Amino acid sequence: MTVKYLREQRITGVIAEIAKLKFPFPNETNPDYETFTNNPKPTIAVGQFNGADVFPDIVVVRRPGQWLMMMAQVESEDTLTDDVALARWLPASKCGELFIYVPMGSAGEAKKLAKKHNIQIRGVRTWRFRPVWGLEVTEA
Repeated sequence: MTVKYLREQRITGVIAEIAKLKFPFPNETNPDYETFTNNPKPTIAVGQFNGADVFPDIVVVRRPGQWLMMMAQVESEDTLTDDVALARWLPASKCGELFIYVPMGSAGEAKKLAKKHNIQIRGVRTWRFRPVWGLEVTEA
């Protein structure tokens, strides 16, 4: 197995865990909400930007219908770059409320990237794995 493959597998697991922990829909409070993940394969687009469909990592819609409520993009240390901000954050931010999840200690860099490229985000949250407790997510 290559290092790239292992990184992709890890981020896929992080996305699934964040979706389960932070966007646990439907639930008792919001039975009409539904959460989707677009990793490892795209399942639901939130709109188009420059003629291309936009697939953020996590999408929450309200049913009946398919009303976009919120979405999230999950990054690793490798993907916290100008190119990713312009290619993924900017298009998603034009479609609705976007949360950015970055590794612990990277919130400042994410906020700088958003400001530098004039990307409107709803919030930055950090994630990290703790050996005994699993994934920990905090608001930055």
